[in-house]
Amino acid sequence: MANTPTLHRIDMAKVALLSLGHLIVDLYPPFLAALLPLLIARLELSLTLASLLASILMFSASLSQPLFGILSDKIGGNNLMFWGPIMAGVGMSFIGLLPSYATLIPFLVCGGLGAACFHPQAAALASHFSGPRKGLGVSLFMVGGNVGYGLGPMIILAIVIGLDLRRSYVALLPAVIFVLLLVRYLPKIALPLPTTRVNAAQHNPLRLKDFVPFSVLWLVVWLRSTAILSLGTFLPTLLTMRGFSLVAGGSSFTLFMICGALGGFAGGSFSDRLGRKRMVLLSFFLVIPAFYGFLHVPTRWSFICLAFLGFSFFLGESPCIIMAQETVPGRGGTMSGLIMGFPWGMAGLGVFGTGVLADNFGMERAMGFLFYLPITALVLAFFLPGRNFFSWTYKKPLILEKRTGNLIPEKRRQSSLKKKEETV
Repeated sequence: MANTPTLHRIDMAKVALLSLGHLIVDLYPPFLAALLPLLIARLELSLTLASLLASILMFSASLSQPLFGILSDKIGGNNLMFWGPIMAGVGMSFIGLLPSYATLIPFLVCGGLGAACFHPQAAALASHFSGPRKGLGVSLFMVGGNVGYGLGPMIILAIVIGLDLRRSYVALLPAVIFVLLLVRYLPKIALPLPTTRVNAAQHNPLRLKDFVPFSVLWLVVWLRSTAILSLGTFLPTLLTMRGFSLVAGGSSFTLFMICGALGGFAGGSFSDRLGRKRMVLLSFFLVIPAFYGFLHVPTRWSFICLAFLGFSFFLGESPCIIMAQETVPGRGGTMSGLIMGFPWGMAGLGVFGTGVLADNFGMERAMGFLFYLPITALVLAFFLPGRNFFSWTYKKPLILEKRTGNLIPEKRRQSSLKKKEETV
């Protein structure tokens, strides 16, 4: 089988389509957090039972991602990308209709599996179509997901407040529209890639020596994911307890995720030049004071701290994904699923634990326990491969040299072209 030629530059149109898909798919999981105060009141749930719902959603959405990643590496993930948006939309758009706690669970599982179908294949495609600018391309892909995650609560609350809780199924419409776009454009952007990945995977098997650095990276992402997911799940509930309205609570999550999208774009873009590890370290250096401020400053300033916290948390997101993909070239779907999905699934345990702490010690103290997670992640991040934060050197942008197929600094290529012109 012939390999797909290496891209010389980022294909912005194809990355943008994948980013749009990420936005649509990630609209749906945060519906649960936005509607949780209403579900708690209507179904008379404790915070422990409410957190269990969030854990079920995250387990189904995340723990299955490595399996879908392996599947997409072996047979291609085109069909998975079709099913993902529909399953996510159906599973999450109908929760306002459901009459009991037991009926919520299968719909949450369906919604979670839908999100899991889409992510590994789409992330691998985004990396592939980014050419030598993987940091920029993956960060654009992640921006779509973070924006979608931020807009989700506002969309579902607008539907629920404007129509009724039982009309939540109207939110299925974006998924249907995007699937129609996939029918039109997906075959043109995704068919060549599985052949490339199968060939590459045969020559790049998983090795034991890759396990240690990947394990450290996985722990860093898991700690970060647990803090983000626990905070995001209970953020609307926390702010309503602080005296804010339901709309203000949902808006706070949107603010957190939109600022996170900006941070993710900045982190991915700068990691191409400054290094992946440095952006991960910088992220945690900024998270710690922002998180402390959100927990302890007067209420009127908490939204400012929350915005900076979202930006800081996601600053290291794209670099972590690229570091995982670069660990074993040719297994983009598998490594994307392991680093994007599995840590978030295990973070569901942390959400359940946060709910238990909130029932026993109060919501504010439970949020205080989360503060120690990014501190631990910062310590572990120093052991990631790459240059440390303080050994600073500027990394010149790389371009693909057609003659050799190697990535070289742009300045070096200009010098070689100048010499060639002088010779002629």
